[in-house]
Amino acid sequence: HIKGNTSMGENTFVGTGAVIGEAPQMVGVLRPQGKVTIGKNNIIREYVTIHSPTSSDKATAIGNDNFLMALSHIAHDCQIGNNVIICNGVLLAGHVEVQDKAFISGNVVIHQFVKIGRLAMIGGLSRVNQDVPPFMMVVGNSTVWGLNLVGLKRSGMSPQERIQIKKAYNILFRKNYPQDKALDELEKIDSKRVKEIKVFMLASRRKICGPKRSSLWEKLFLEYPYFLRTKIQTQVLFQQIRRGTKKKIPAA
Repeated sequence: HIKGNTSMGENTFVGTGAVIGEAPQMVGVLRPQGKVTIGKNNIIREYVTIHSPTSSDKATAIGNDNFLMALSHIAHDCQIGNNVIICNGVLLAGHVEVQDKAFISGNVVIHQFVKIGRLAMIGGLSRVNQDVPPFMMVVGNSTVWGLNLVGLKRSGMSPQERIQIKKAYNILFRKNYPQDKALDELEKIDSKRVKEIKVFMLASRRKICGPKRSSLWEKLFLEYPYFLRTKIQTQVLFQQIRRGTKKKIPAA
């Protein structure tokens, strides 16, 4: 169903049951408002919903070459860039901005007015209620766990650029600096990519997702069992078989 004032570029696929341009989900609003603009070469899979904005002078906008998987929801006034992947069951609340080449994994929920930076990655089942800087990987409850290293490599960034981004990550999320101090330290790194991170942070209205700090529960039930699994003899045996270097393991 394509409704309201919706425009769509060439070579865009729309799957069965998708609803595009319907009225925003707001109390008392029953008719589509404003525009829904969708670029070219997009894939919009089954039962995706994309809603119109909240007023006639605004637009819900989706760029080019995006992949919106089944049952994902793009609410009113959202702005999606180019080459974005939004996986199954993702829920974007109103006014969310997703910049180019971001990857949002399955069943992620994103709070209204949040910004997802370029080449950021959100892990599955995460809840995001603060802004995600470019190149970062967020997992769980608005927590930065590291860099989107795979995405950075695939984007064609040079090793030197990735090293500079890693320096910025360490300053922001490992050094425990106050934000003003961290931004001053970023200024010392001569890099367009690092400057992009700084500009994003200065423009943030919802503050930035925080660093990973493992709770006691996580250490007991997630990290420590993983450590034990890596020390079990059978685990070593399977690794040796896979590598073709099986050796006799002494009996316990």
